[in-house]
Amino acid sequence: MSTNRAAGSFENEEFLLFRLANAARRVSTLCARVYENEFSLSVPEWRLLAQIGRFGMISATEVRERTSMERVAISRAASRCLANGLIVEKTSKTDKRSKVLSFTARGRALYRSVVPRAEALASEIEAGLSGAEVRALKKLLAKLDAHARGMTERVGA
Repeated sequence: MSTNRAAGSFENEEFLLFRLANAARRVSTLCARVYENEFSLSVPEWRLLAQIGRFGMISATEVRERTSMERVAISRAASRCLANGLIVEKTSKTDKRSKVLSFTARGRALYRSVVPRAEALASEIEAGLSGAEVRALKKLLAKLDAHARGMTERVGA
């Protein structure tokens, strides 16, 4: 973005916030099409299943903290996964007021079938970059995410 731009002009295409949101939307749309067409899953449902697959049992609060998904999206994804017999909800052993989500046999089988496709999709997306660029991008995204998280905590949002 040029510092000598005319008053009122704005180079949206070069603005970092626009670029990040635009790239995220395109990737999310692609993922949504693949997950829906091939597995009848929404992106939030897949993200929920991925967290259960990673941790075995997890609360909705922990899913929100780990993924930055909104409560409503997690609730809808969990409701649909419960209705489709992919997950079960149990009372937490450590906090009787809390519920944890875990796989049914059907959910675990679906998860195991989606993982290779998700990995292949990530590889297809990353194919537009060199190996060094992929590593650098992941490092920079982690750094940017940590910085944004700290900013969010300071702002109190």
